[in-house]
Amino acid sequence: MKKRSLTILVLVIVVIILGVIIVDFLGNRPDKRGENPYALEVDQYKEVDDELISHKETRNFSLGLMISTDMSLHEKKLYISGNSSLVVLPLDGSEATMHEILPGATCLEVDSQHIFIGFGTYVAKYSHDGELLQEWPDLGERTVLTNLAIKGDIIYAADAGNRRIVIFNREGEQTGQFEGKAESEAGHGFIVPSANFDLAVNSFGELWVVNPGKHALEDYSDDGRMRGFWESRSFDIDGFLGCCNPARITTMEDGSFVTSEKGLVRIKIYDQSGKLLSVVAPPDLFTGEDLKAPEVCADEDGVIYALDFKRDMVRVFEPIELAE
Repeated sequence: MKKRSLTILVLVIVVIILGVIIVDFLGNRPDKRGENPYALEVDQYKEVDDELISHKETRNFSLGLMISTDMSLHEKKLYISGNSSLVVLPLDGSEATMHEILPGATCLEVDSQHIFIGFGTYVAKYSHDGELLQEWPDLGERTVLTNLAIKGDIIYAADAGNRRIVIFNREGEQTGQFEGKAESEAGHGFIVPSANFDLAVNSFGELWVVNPGKHALEDYSDDGRMRGFWESRSFDIDGFLGCCNPARITTMEDGSFVTSEKGLVRIKIYDQSGKLLSVVAPPDLFTGEDLKAPEVCADEDGVIYALDFKRDMVRVFEPIELAE
């Protein structure tokens, strides 16, 4: 009798549990759910005061079906990498040239001597004629090279996979690395939640690295000692919204920064201390969801070139006073 009663009790408990599961399932179907009170509504951040907008889109260059990955500006030419091709696009309107490169390009940087291209886990050096000169040693399977920067004979490579900056000489010898750590509380290492990890050397020879998880830009010596930083974590237009922003940066002749954000795409200009100066391109110029941050380059006249990955084109934004 006791055994039978125990069996009945167990069955009752099982039925109750199944009932709770079914009710919970039906109540949580997508068409039955209420609004998420914690969902981030970004629409309110799309509007930008007209007085902040400093540039106007004036033209663009279509790249066809290139599936571009990165862009660099050197001597009035845009260098654009694709999966297995490199396009050199003169800004004077002359004919573009295309070079075949190794497959899997993720980033590139150019100076007067060479073209350096990152291929995920290693860097290759090319001549300006498109000739492959060197393949540097593979940095390991965890490596994810996202951007390159050049300072004289020093080449810096941002490795998002290992959250570090790798330092090479021009011949491909690794001379060092650093992870953004310092003795102060400010320097507790690069926080890189995704493959958005950029860096740039400005006209004064300063190396600036984005610490995307902190929404910060950090200044480092040649050997990786932090010298200063600024950060702007805010939902307002003068800050960086969401994860891993700014995703891409470049610098202007006066040392100011051009930043590009992913998700809610915004291209902005900040001074050297992190004060917002203007907005180059507001969010309403970019359509779609979960958008990549455009790669950005700036020339000596303050013209901003934005590589729009979704449209596969280079969009040109001129200062309003030049465009009119």
